[in-house]
Amino acid sequence: MRFIYLSDSHWGAGEAGYHLQPKYDEYLPDLLQALRDWIQEKGPIDFVLHGGDMIHATSDEAILAAADHFDLPIPVRLCLGNHDLTAAGALDSWQRLAPQFFGGRVDFAIKDHGCLIHVIPNQYGSTPFLWSDTQDPHFLPEQVTALEDRLSSAPDATHLILTHSPVFPIEPAQTGMEEPFHQPPTTFTDVVTGLAEKYGATCVLGAHSHANMHKSLNGVDYITVSSFVEAPFEFKLFEIDADSLSMETHNLRQRIDRPVDYDWDSTFVQGRACARSFRKDLK
Repeated sequence: MRFIYLSDSHWGAGEAGYHLQPKYDEYLPDLLQALRDWIQEKGPIDFVLHGGDMIHATSDEAILAAADHFDLPIPVRLCLGNHDLTAAGALDSWQRLAPQFFGGRVDFAIKDHGCLIHVIPNQYGSTPFLWSDTQDPHFLPEQVTALEDRLSSAPDATHLILTHSPVFPIEPAQTGMEEPFHQPPTTFTDVVTGLAEKYGATCVLGAHSHANMHKSLNGVDYITVSSFVEAPFEFKLFEIDADSLSMETHNLRQRIDRPVDYDWDSTFVQGRACARSFRKDLK
């Protein structure tokens, strides 16, 4: 299995919104054309996995535009993020207007080559699949039950879990800040690490922080990816076979013939070497 992992494209953000490097969501069509060219050169690639915040705010127009932009020659699968869920009825809108991004439902598994990638979008407040101001990452009980059923049904498979919110913060050793950056609630960390360790997941993917991060704990690798529309437009290539899992970080900066700035005071976003590439044996 070879797949691309990217996230936080925030289509429609314009000047608004959080970012760590200069952001260019308006370049998304050009970036995706560059990605098509990269896939043509470096393929075969099985699919693209989007970690969430495909759009900046929920509307039918934004969803339809994202579906048009992400109409790639290979399948694209989406784990909904908080910005994808900013309006009541957002879940129904995504399923109605862009069902191709999901496996029949928004919690689903991608199965191929003895590997399962479990997509489980986390919640943010008291109303399921709606984000307003609260950042309280958690899962619904029925989400956990369905995930456990899938994990336990294939004990010999290689399991990866994808959710939008990061499981661990970015440590001061990477950022140079005094405190951990994007610290999640302990309750969320405990739930995800407990599930990953109980069922032997090899890797947990996250996004949301807009930075590359990698932490290994008790045999599980926890990884986040920087924003696809922030310079230098990075994404990750995962390759998995029966014996190993590997990850490499790539960028599209040299493929974009548009003016681009870079903040050299925020190079921590790109991550240390371990956050950019690694390989682990699966046997």
